Amino acid sequence: MKRILILFFFCGFITSVFAQEAETSKRHSFLAFVHGSYGILPNKTAGLTSSSSDYAKELSASGAWNMQAYWQHRMLIVGLMYSGYAASGELEQSSDNILTTYIAPQIGMIIPFGESGFGMVFNGGFGGMWLRNNGFQYDNSCKVTGSTFGINLGLKFTYDFTKNLGISLEALAVNANLSSFKKDYLNETTKTNQPVPLNQLSFSLGLKYSL
Repeated sequence: MKRILILFFFCGFITSVFAQEAETSKRHSFLAFVHGSYGILPNKTAGLTSSSSDYAKELSASGAWNMQAYWQHRMLIVGLMYSGYAASGELEQSSDNILTTYIAPQIGMIIPFGESGFGMVFNGGFGGMWLRNNGFQYDNSCKVTGSTFGINLGLKFTYDFTKNLGISLEALAVNANLSSFKKDYLNETTKTNQPVPLNQLSFSLGLKYSL
């Protein structure tokens, strides 16, 4: 995950150097993106109701999505991102229904490729990550919750096919790790000091709206 973050930083730095003199007439004041994809948990986070490594693989690739909104001034963008990941699985007499929510302010740069309609967007941020798992153990409800801080980096390639609408291909990495979590089971709430990696990587296709 660290190598991925370093690579994103490097890509953003290189492209910004080459685009310092770029000029464009399309300087919108507002940008929005909506993406959907198949997300990946590189650390293969194990189900919180079972520690089986094979079961962890079942939860390590599932649906992911994000929405982003930015205010733009020339090549600079500032905004907010919401990202989610959901996975579910069953193993013997246990099951997991995992949902993560990540919300973070963003800052970045939009780099147009002349008047071709193509462009590149680089963004990064620091925010909060929340975990919720509505699972079952032996037919009894087992709810797990936790929260932590995380960082993210994103790189998008865009194409505007109208003045206001376009498509966006994105690579997004989120780095977050829980140091502990709360578990509600059999009417008892316990706190477990067990690290839970929530690192996520997704490649997605979405829509871009500019105004």
